[in-house]
Amino acid sequence: MNQVEDLKLSYRRTFDNEDGEKVLADLKIRFAFEQTTFVSGDPYQSAFSEGQRSAVLLIVRMLAEDAKLKR
Repeated sequence: MNQVEDLKLSYRRTFDNEDGEKVLADLKIRFAFEQTTFVSGDPYQSAFSEGQRSAVLLIVRMLAEDAKLKR
């Protein structure tokens, strides 16, 4: 297994349980996973909020990719 596959497996072990699912659901709400992060008139806040959102997007992508690696 290569380093990237190893990391994806670690993400799955972290989030593929009841506590991990709760944490991920909370992160999605807190950091506007399914909403726009645009703040009219404030490009700095827009960029900051999008940075937070992108971290959640990364987690979701890591969990979704290559399900065959699961455990």
